[in-house]
Amino acid sequence: MKLTRRQYLAALAAAPVTAGAAAGNGWTPEWDRAILLSAVQRADGSFDPAESMLKRTVGAEYRYHTNMRSTTVHPTRDSLEYALLLLEAGGVERKERAIRALERILALQETDPASKWYGIWGYYLEEPAPKMAPADWNWADFNGSLLLMIENRHGAALPEALRNAVRQAIHHAAYSVRRRNVSMTYTNIAVQGSFVVSAAAELLNDKDLRGYADDRLRRFAATVDETGSFAEYNSPTYANVTIENLTRMAQVLRDESTLRLAGRIHERAWLHLGKHWHVATRQLAPPMSRSYNTDIGAPVWIQKALGNRLSFAALEQLRKGEPPTSGEVALLNYRCPPPIALLFLEPGSPRQHREVFLPAPPPVTPVQGTTWLGKDFCLGSVNRGDFWIQRRPLLGFFGGASRPAHYVQFRFLKDDYDFTSALLYTAQERGQVLGAVNFRTPGGDKHPNLDPVPEGGFQATRMRLIAEINGAPDTVEILANGKRVQPGDGKLASSTRIAVDLGGAKLFFQSRVAVFGKEKPSVSIAREAGKLTISLDLLESPGLVRWQEAGEAYAVFTLAMHGANGSLSDFNSAMAKIAFGETHNGGISQSHWGPLALHAATAPAAISAQDRAYQGMLNGKPIPLMRLSDERLV
Repeated sequence: MKLTRRQYLAALAAAPVTAGAAAGNGWTPEWDRAILLSAVQRADGSFDPAESMLKRTVGAEYRYHTNMRSTTVHPTRDSLEYALLLLEAGGVERKERAIRALERILALQETDPASKWYGIWGYYLEEPAPKMAPADWNWADFNGSLLLMIENRHGAALPEALRNAVRQAIHHAAYSVRRRNVSMTYTNIAVQGSFVVSAAAELLNDKDLRGYADDRLRRFAATVDETGSFAEYNSPTYANVTIENLTRMAQVLRDESTLRLAGRIHERAWLHLGKHWHVATRQLAPPMSRSYNTDIGAPVWIQKALGNRLSFAALEQLRKGEPPTSGEVALLNYRCPPPIALLFLEPGSPRQHREVFLPAPPPVTPVQGTTWLGKDFCLGSVNRGDFWIQRRPLLGFFGGASRPAHYVQFRFLKDDYDFTSALLYTAQERGQVLGAVNFRTPGGDKHPNLDPVPEGGFQATRMRLIAEINGAPDTVEILANGKRVQPGDGKLASSTRIAVDLGGAKLFFQSRVAVFGKEKPSVSIAREAGKLTISLDLLESPGLVRWQEAGEAYAVFTLAMHGANGSLSDFNSAMAKIAFGETHNGGISQSHWGPLALHAATAPAAISAQDRAYQGMLNGKPIPLMRLSDERLV
């Protein structure tokens, strides 16, 4: 059923107006039709009629929750979204295919209330929830929300038996969400699950579920009120999930009190993104709590929300499926509140933005981000975080609105994979950062919870802090202690002062203290997988690492970014003149660099102890804590 080009264009002209169509601005129903039909056509090529599901090949790389490697699989969530889009696109053949897909996917849900996995699905047909490593309870939220969209928009057109089965599956998913009762700091799932239970309560006329749904949304709003912002902060992927589900609420729910509260949360979510939007690079300026790709790419949902006043793709590109865009963008009435829209459209003057994300009981400092949004670049850091692969705790963008993005991302790698037990503590003012890296124990390896580091130690060949630079010129100018060097010139002393002309901005990095037991840390500059890297190697002796025997293991560094103007030599000299000092006091490193000061622990310890040891200061005083908004949601 894959469309020819002629059939596709004919269907495009005949496709019905979707609920997401925007009237009175630059986004018209034609754009929604283009997204919908290109998404359907793209998925058509992956449809497996033998299973009535989409299929895809997964590689050998590590992935959370699943053991499936190097094989063909049939994903439940993607197939369910495909069924929704088939019903949207219309036509007898599409409806029949959607019905077959729905029947197949509904049969894969765990429906026994006594089951540990009640109400969820496995990621794949080939790997039911009990066989996963471990199961992902979010699939009740994700698949439940898709079933609710199917019921809301197409339930009346389904065969009666199938519609009843869809409603029963929604019931199971909603009660799975309720049973799990996820923490309200899990922002995107807290909101998506709230949509599921609220919409299910209305659909099923379930007063008990209605009471839970109302309480849940109020608890989420109260969690936001603790800081004025979101625990799952500034996430390119999950900010969309959050706003997507708040938009679903506005389109599906009828209860006025729920809609009012959801509307206030929706406005706050957009304000949060707008305050971090860097107009020059068209990126969300860091830090980010969760991100699957450092480059935000072409977020067409933001383009739609802004009524085409910010363009990532032209209509003809969307008709061709470029860039690949979720078909549900066509169904949802994405809207950025008008006053906030200006933050995405007008660059304004360079500014600094601080924002508290997570509260903490004294003496622990709340989690706060600092972001500098300059003319040529943006740079952001979180005051305390970790190096899980999904984090972006220290990151800068430069080079205009180029795609792929030009960026400097700091990572901590163990054998070339991001090491979650490595922690970052920072103090930032404008384009300058004073940072410290240390380690937590107990802690995770590749994931915070799913693969804990063994208590007896772990094998490692190489452990390093790297600045990974994407977009540096091929003939990049690099100074090491003021002298020109080239990538691959060999090891340098760990304290080497490094300055790089990024071709659109300038970067300064210097490791001031580097200790890892008896190791002798060093710095190197290289080209790796198409990126320029500056590596501070703490461990280069393969063997077993035991935290209890490591003694001190930490690093203190200074970092600065500057605009494109001026020479690299002058920038390097100016940075070299800023006074730095570091002392020890009872296992605490006390460092200062210009107006910035930072306290951090020097030995591996529990995360609670590492957080208590941290303090960031500016001009001799604690860095001020700033709320995104003082207005309370509840």
